[in-house]
Amino acid sequence: MSKKIPLGITIALVLISIFVSTVASIFIFLNLYDDLLLELPQRASQYEKLADIDELVRREYFGEINGESIDKSLATGYLSGLQDKYCYYIYPEDYSAYEHMIQGVMPGIGISAYYDAETGYLKTSYIYSDSPAEDSGITENSYILSVNGKNVTEDNAESLLSEIADEYNKKIKLEYITSVSEQNISEVTLTSGYQQNSCTYRIDGPVGYIKLSSFYENTSQIFADAINYFSENSISAMILDVRNCSGINYDAAAELIDMIVPVGSEGTGAIYSAKNSADELVKQVSSDAASINMTIAVLINSRTESAAELVACDLRDFGKAILIGEKTAGNGTMQQLFKLDDGGAVSLTVAKIIPYISGSFDEIGVTPDREIITSESFKNSLDTAEDFSDDEQYQNAYSYLSGK
Repeated sequence: MSKKIPLGITIALVLISIFVSTVASIFIFLNLYDDLLLELPQRASQYEKLADIDELVRREYFGEINGESIDKSLATGYLSGLQDKYCYYIYPEDYSAYEHMIQGVMPGIGISAYYDAETGYLKTSYIYSDSPAEDSGITENSYILSVNGKNVTEDNAESLLSEIADEYNKKIKLEYITSVSEQNISEVTLTSGYQQNSCTYRIDGPVGYIKLSSFYENTSQIFADAINYFSENSISAMILDVRNCSGINYDAAAELIDMIVPVGSEGTGAIYSAKNSADELVKQVSSDAASINMTIAVLINSRTESAAELVACDLRDFGKAILIGEKTAGNGTMQQLFKLDDGGAVSLTVAKIIPYISGSFDEIGVTPDREIITSESFKNSLDTAEDFSDDEQYQNAYSYLSGK
């Protein structure tokens, strides 16, 4: 039989609960208030300096003052003063393009070109893979005669180049020739904006090879396709190349890591944890039981950053891979995007990333198991290299995996 609680006791308990909650709120507020009081002199000095500059400029400056431009520059300058390359202001007019960029959607139709004074046309210098232009028939060293019905001239060349390179979801009609001497005009209409392929793969003898250039929402799916392809071809050794990879999408990286590693049994068991400046846990991502049974060598260099560093560190922490190359960049922080009332946004570093077992690699980097140093010119050529004949890091990994 249930017992009834007297009304007086019930009211007393409610009042006690309200009192405790109120005291806790006051305590938190007082701590925040104390912090604010400590910062007020510095803030006042900053505002006073800004007011002095503003008064001086308005009194003495000869030119016209653009208030909108100054407002934007204030935001840019403030964030620049943090001296953190991941903290920056995004102009309202650039916000849409930024959203596309972090999702791996590139602007334009995939053509790099320049104005050729000798012919008076736009000459294509490069056709990007997976772009609308790649399957259109237009090739490198072709000549674009017109864009959306506008004939190319020296005066409009710059604007037409921008039209084919900077737009999203626009129909771009081109007239072009592949040879100046033959003058056989072809016509194609393409839609600008395309998904960049952040994961490419192939088989090299007994070894599978995967190259990651960044981390987007579709990266883990392409990675899964690669693993299935290797399995179908009885490949049990893999080189995972994250050199020159600087993506900051840790969740996309965690999805990829989760495919490789089993459930974490040490420490927190998390693929990664994120802690703020007060050392409070703000996020934690764990792995499931599924994993793959492959021998893996991960290629890293000084341009391996952020989410790519987490991949390398975690795969070694879980005992799934050996690391070959150079110490990584040491950028182990997490960013968050904050939308502003003016339509722009601020990217701000909000936490530090902690891998599975190892401590934070921020400002430290991830050290390889086998160190092989390369030149800066070699790093510059990595993304366009057609083979691995001169790639000592790749050759070392291949020998380790194949036994050759």
